Amino acid sequence: MEEQTTWKEHSFTLVVFAGIVVLCSIFFILGTLVGRAQDQKMAAAATIAPAAKTDTKPILNEDKPDFTFYDSVKKEEPPVLTPPKPDPAPPIKADSREAAPEPRSKPGILVNYQISAVRKSSDAEKLLDQLKKRGFRAFILAPAAREPNPYYRVQVGPFSDPLEAQNVKKRLESAGYKPILKK
Repeated sequence: MEEQTTWKEHSFTLVVFAGIVVLCSIFFILGTLVGRAQDQKMAAAATIAPAAKTDTKPILNEDKPDFTFYDSVKKEEPPVLTPPKPDPAPPIKADSREAAPEPRSKPGILVNYQISAVRKSSDAEKLLDQLKKRGFRAFILAPAAREPNPYYRVQVGPFSDPLEAQNVKKRLESAGYKPILKK
């Protein structure tokens, strides 16, 4: 014997389904009405806004310069440092038989400290000017003409004396730079 199902047996399921459809329809209609009201408010505000803007002075963005990377991370500059004056050498007596002091390093080894590598030459020039104002011997190494990744390298030096190089490194670090040794 086969059982047949009728609509009466599924009446509860049908009522729940119909209730969900009605509830969704109500939310859809409310959403449409609210959306239209918002659209009308925005249209009214758009027509009022040009009238309000003509009454006030327009705000110009000319006071904001075009920042480059170097300018955006620029810190407050400490006071300008001048290099210390070297102590005068004691006079050499003619009758002295002492040997002359030997050089501290080989004359062929030169050391530079790289301060920065930037893409824009204007940034490199600004940094070079800052370094020179603080009393450092600095220069820029320009990239090769056909280099695929061009960088302008700002370096301080050259130094043949390791003690002088170490002193300059300490001065650079105290001035807020992070020098990288380049031979």
